[in-house]
Amino acid sequence: MKKIIGVIVALFLVYGMPSSGHASPVTTGGEALFRSNCSVCHSMQPPPKTAPPVLGIASHYRKAFSGRDEAVAHMVKFMQQPKEDASILGSQAVARFGLMPAMSMGTEELRRVAGWMWDQYDPAFTCK
Repeated sequence: MKKIIGVIVALFLVYGMPSSGHASPVTTGGEALFRSNCSVCHSMQPPPKTAPPVLGIASHYRKAFSGRDEAVAHMVKFMQQPKEDASILGSQAVARFGLMPAMSMGTEELRRVAGWMWDQYDPAFTCK
């Protein structure tokens, strides 16, 4: 059953959800893109939905990269072509959640989402 739900969620992520038509990709910010494309799987904080929470992702990226631009570039590449050996979250997260499907958003949209995720870092948050 969990695999079926994962497949359904993956299809929504790959092919997208119906748009309200109110915002164009050019004017949509990272948070709005996250809410319409990523929040189906990613919660902001624990407990997780079907993917790691944003605060955990942001924490791992802050530990792995010294700068925003480098981290965002890595996130974009990972969202375009997720691979286990490129996961900053490590093999435990991949074993628990599996790999996310490749995102169908354009590169600029992915940059906005990744930048927004980097900015969600909370130094008080601890990954478990």
